[in-house]
Amino acid sequence: MKKIWIPVLAVLLLLAACGTEKAEVKKEETKQDVAANEAEAKDKSTQVASLVDPRLQEPKEGTMCEMCNMKVYLKDEDMGEFSTQAIKEDGTVAFYDDIGCLVNAEVANHEKNEKFVRDFITKDWVKVDDATIVKTDLKSPMNWGYVYFKDKADADKYIADNPTAHVEELQKIKDDALERRNKKMKEKAEKEAKGETDSMHMEEKNHDGQSH
Repeated sequence: MKKIWIPVLAVLLLLAACGTEKAEVKKEETKQDVAANEAEAKDKSTQVASLVDPRLQEPKEGTMCEMCNMKVYLKDEDMGEFSTQAIKEDGTVAFYDDIGCLVNAEVANHEKNEKFVRDFITKDWVKVDDATIVKTDLKSPMNWGYVYFKDKADADKYIADNPTAHVEELQKIKDDALERRNKKMKEKAEKEAKGETDSMHMEEKNHDGQSH
């Protein structure tokens, strides 16, 4: 009787070993799948940007706003939805931390740029002229609080869910940004005349966030 159980036990042990080995293989395959999915997600992000315009880029860690020299937030960071970029006439790319810096760069540098913002839902780039711009109570790097939607239906839903939000025209933002810039430039000149030193971008950073 014992002789009969010995082969049976051996088979059971062999099956258990196979099951453990399969579990380990499955675990390793899962790790590989996760790594592959992460790499694919990054590739898709680049591909989406290229579909909008092949010249578009993504800011890197340490990228600074060309206008105020403050941090440009990355796509997946908090406040990354407010980052913007411009393609200049010579083909170079510039990044900005908020829309006010984006539109004022043309005035400050006497240039005409192609301007891009992030869709609030996907965080992918969209040409600002093609986006529905919505004024919100959200805190953005320079206290502008604008978000952007590629699809107007998404903008309408956001406004329905947030009664204080409303659609804004780009020209209004340009006018307000220029007004704010002129005010800061005047204040800066007055301080310099008195022998005081204070950077313009730090003043903007500490702006009281009043409605524009």
